[in-house]
Amino acid sequence: MSASREKKIRQERMSSGYVDPKQTKAQQEKAKERRTTRIYTALIALFLLGAAALLVWNSNVIQSRADALKVDGETYSAADASYYYRNAYNSFMSQNGSLASYLFDQTKSLRDQENPYGEGTWFDFFVEQAAHNIASSRALNAAASEAGFDPGTAVDDALANAWSSLKESAASNGMSVTQYLKAIYGPLVNKQVFERNFRTLALADAYTDAYVDSLSYTADEIQSVYDADPNSYSSADMEYIRFLVEADSDATDEEKAELLEQAKANAEAALERYQNGESLIAIAKDMDVTYNHTAAMANGSSELQEWAFDGARVDGDAAVLPYSTDAGYSVAIFHGKSRNDYHPVSVRHILVDSEDKANELLAQWQAGAATEESFAALAAENSTDGGSSSNGGLYTDISRGQMVEAFDNWCFDPARRNGDTGIVKTDYGYHVMYFVDASDTPYWQTQVVNALKSAAYQEWYNGIVGDDEPEVEQLSGLKYVN
Repeated sequence: MSASREKKIRQERMSSGYVDPKQTKAQQEKAKERRTTRIYTALIALFLLGAAALLVWNSNVIQSRADALKVDGETYSAADASYYYRNAYNSFMSQNGSLASYLFDQTKSLRDQENPYGEGTWFDFFVEQAAHNIASSRALNAAASEAGFDPGTAVDDALANAWSSLKESAASNGMSVTQYLKAIYGPLVNKQVFERNFRTLALADAYTDAYVDSLSYTADEIQSVYDADPNSYSSADMEYIRFLVEADSDATDEEKAELLEQAKANAEAALERYQNGESLIAIAKDMDVTYNHTAAMANGSSELQEWAFDGARVDGDAAVLPYSTDAGYSVAIFHGKSRNDYHPVSVRHILVDSEDKANELLAQWQAGAATEESFAALAAENSTDGGSSSNGGLYTDISRGQMVEAFDNWCFDPARRNGDTGIVKTDYGYHVMYFVDASDTPYWQTQVVNALKSAAYQEWYNGIVGDDEPEVEQLSGLKYVN
């Protein structure tokens, strides 16, 4: 068949409605391919959408923005709530230390543990603390703004110091700063969340510090406060030893009572020995109890303090006194009471575990620049005292009786002068000491000024923040806070 004839036949078939089977099959195959392509394209799109949603979820973007708390009518995100919640929790742990392990099980969710000291769970307790801090910092920020308060560089400096500390802590724990932030404040807190909330707290602190620093009092005002309550600004020179009840946890009440009677008998025997001429130090050593010689303060309610500050007390008085509730008995010797005319001191120290190490560090310092700055550097590098090593071993404004006895005696030796060094042994180890200076103000005056400032601050603070606790509503986003 010629090509022209074949073409003519095809045209006739098309005009008559005839469909070529081969062409139909080809068209069907192409349609099927198009449908398959569309299906695969849709599936891929769904997969990518799901993967993107998972990435967003895992990044905590959704959770961090969820509404978690409403405090006095203002709503806060889960990220902000987490920052304040963890701040409250970390502060509690820092203040209570090992005691916290007895209060709640840190391996379990705080949502599942009742708070025995209040209503609700431990989780609710820290949420309430977080809400209180949110409300107070917000009120102080508003007051600062209304007053036109200029913090200068205080907020920026505080933030810079915070970042420096975070970086140092992160490095020492083998983490990045981002990882460390999440470990401390929870997975919802990133750099932006931290900075935003830290600035709020830092401004509140700067405004508060500025107010307190602005307070001043005349000599007559200070003297008047002292005259109204001299005991509160005095110390009692005392010696004492204690006989404590050490009962097993499963001991019966009868067994505990028997141990208490034995402690009392031991105390009475020790008192009799003292009255017969033996020193309390020798008695303590012989009876294997701890001897204490201290300048007791009046700001307490123990039997020892009440006895020491009784107006009838005279030098040489001695007595057996109950110690706490069924905890044992004390033997106390009173040597007199005086106003706190001494001057608080500031010192640096390096705590180590051996005398050889202490002597080595002191010799190293003496062979070098032998300055306060070089001593601080040695302390930062070598001291095992976590409470001061990061600050060059510095303790400021130490009052009598604040430190353990040997440490205290070295600090308040009348011959002590700026720049003095030495080595002191205590139950904690060996302390390489550096005397910085003594305050220009007698301690009793510092106490009075602090009491006046504390009262004034509380009145000022209540006027801004109010006496009432904030109204708090827990929202659905709080489930992301832990």
